[in-house]
Amino acid sequence: MASAAQAHVKWFCGVIDPSLPPAAPRDVLSPTFLLAVPLFAMLVAAGALFDAVLARTALGSAARFTGRDAIGELILRVGMSAYAVCLWANLAVVMWADSSVGSILTPDLLGRGRVLAGVQLAFAVLVLIPRASIPAGAALGVLYATGIAQYGAFYMIDYLFFLGAAAYLVMSDPWLKRHSGAGTRRLAVLTVSIGVSLMWTAIEKFLFPQWTIAILLHHPAITAGFELPTVTTIAGFIEFSLAFYVLVGRDILIRVSIAALMALFMLAMPEFGMVDVVGHIPLIAIFLVLLLHGETSMQRQFRRGASSVFASAGWVTILYIIVLTGMTLLYYGLHAVSAAIRSA
Repeated sequence: MASAAQAHVKWFCGVIDPSLPPAAPRDVLSPTFLLAVPLFAMLVAAGALFDAVLARTALGSAARFTGRDAIGELILRVGMSAYAVCLWANLAVVMWADSSVGSILTPDLLGRGRVLAGVQLAFAVLVLIPRASIPAGAALGVLYATGIAQYGAFYMIDYLFFLGAAAYLVMSDPWLKRHSGAGTRRLAVLTVSIGVSLMWTAIEKFLFPQWTIAILLHHPAITAGFELPTVTTIAGFIEFSLAFYVLVGRDILIRVSIAALMALFMLAMPEFGMVDVVGHIPLIAIFLVLLLHGETSMQRQFRRGASSVFASAGWVTILYIIVLTGMTLLYYGLHAVSAAIRSA
């Protein structure tokens, strides 16, 4: 199930029609879904309690070390550069398209052209130069904006982490880090962007289960004999819960969640091939940055007001239900708005 959960469905199930309506709430709220909500809420509560206890031990302080920001920045720069070169060389284009058309920012965003190919190659160079951080971030923003222009803003919500990476690069500019304190906020922006992206794709597994099921039909071995709707629902909850914990956890269990997500993505790579390997390079790079850094001020803000370990676990659990419900309603709402814009 892990492999199915972490293979990006838009890259493997065929051409996605974003105008299709999501599943009706009565279909989403299946017996499996209604059983999974309290089960995963209890798991999140147990994890939050254990996390709070660990934070009060020597192990919590030992998870922080010097030099992690510089190492993380280098990893992100090298990873994003390598990814841009792979896209420029057409090493990651969805299987139903001619590789010569090229991909813009991800394997499924097709129709690159010479100008955008030049932007990708320029980004691959600029991102390696700290003093060119602002132009590099701007180039990444241009590629993301091109995706919006061609596929719509709703379609691109899956890829918010690219905007987070662009903001991270801009805030990594040496002058901005020295004079504005941007260096301390860039990790929070990157964390929110990757967390929201992963939770959004998890919600898609609930509201558009046919996309994931289309993949499972071609890779039945990874279902482990379970029914396809059950696999899809549980996969969505696993992805959502781990991504949620990246946003609210402390040093130790943030890293555990990120390591689990990395393992799931990497386990999918042999099954789904080069598109999956190349397509997930920026995600793996971001995961490594967050794995090195651990907790930021943003996670502490989410847990604000929790005075004891039990209060902290209780608040995290309540927040889990709120975020799960809120993001599901937001998905329905934004999809309706997107459909109205397309039909206007």
